[in-house]
Amino acid sequence: RVVLLTGETGCGKSTQIPQFILEENPSQAKIVVCQPRRVAATGVATRVAEERGENSPGVESVGYVVRGDSAICNKSRLVFCTTGVLLRQMQS
Repeated sequence: RVVLLTGETGCGKSTQIPQFILEENPSQAKIVVCQPRRVAATGVATRVAEERGENSPGVESVGYVVRGDSAICNKSRLVFCTTGVLLRQMQS
């Protein structure tokens, strides 16, 4: 199932809503949050990991994938990526 979420700037689409979904179904949820730039994807991933009490992205439930860099593990259920990475994944 795919859910496309839109909303005003600062409403929590990147930080709060994905965490609510993850908490509701932690073992089966696979959430991808697309960000327009590398800095946004890595920065938001770091912030969300800290909010969840994780040391850094790529260690537990939160990770990121951007061109040339990634921090992800088998336990990652909430992944932040750039638009380009998402498009490449959809094409393959």
